[in-house]
Order: sequence, then structure tokens, then C-alpha cells
Amino acid sequence: MAQSMKVRCCIVGGGPAGMVLGYLLGRAGVDVVVLEKHADFFRDFRGDTVHPSTMEVMDELGLIDGFLKLPHQRLQRLEGDFAGTRVHVADLGRLKTKYPYIAFMPQWDFLNFLVEVGSQHPVMSE
Repeated sequence: MAQSMKVRCCIVGGGPAGMVLGYLLGRAGVDVVVLEKHADFFRDFRGDTVHPSTMEVMDELGLIDGFLKLPHQRLQRLEGDFAGTRVHVADLGRLKTKYPYIAFMPQWDFLNFLVEVGSQHPVMSE
């Protein structure tokens, strides 16, 4: 049986951009729904890196404490061994940011976190 709902904004796609947009609109009081064709976010093709700029946004939104409680691993330095020569590839510790590292976590954990914090705003639903 077909269902009907009336909202001010409909976002199609529950990826990182869609979920952050849904959170921001819901937080601003906009009646929004995020449509996702799958019942959950548990799929292997999802990315696993959260970059310093994204963590800065999470901090600005007041979400960083909850975000950092999620299981994750941090990568600050990247080096490689190429034909017996140690090569320094990257050092994120040199960035002028509060979060000078990449957080590795399954994207489904990040998206579920956004659903959880977004659902605290009564107008946002999944």
C-alpha cells in the first residue's frame, strides 16, 4: 500500500552529503526527510576515511565529542618502503587544525551517527 507524507524538503540519498544536509536543515527547523533506497548503510563500497576538514565541521556543529567516541583509528604519518628506500609520503601532524589526522571508521558508523544526532530534531527522519 502506498504511503504519503508531507514535508518541506526531501533529500534523495543517505550518503555523507545527504545526511549532513538533512541534519543541518532539521537543526534549522526545516521539516525534512532523507530518502535512502537501502534499509541500512552496511555496504562494502562505502568509504572509510574522515578527513580533518570534516572533523572541523563536526566540531563547529558541536558533534565532535560524540563522533570521536565512535570506534576509529587515527593516521597522522604515512611512510612507505619503495625498493628498499624509506619514503616520507605525508605528515598530517603539520596541519594547522585541531584534528591533524585522518580518522578511519566504517562509513556506516558515521552515517548511523548522523541519523542518531539528526533524529534528536523532531522534524528529521530517515
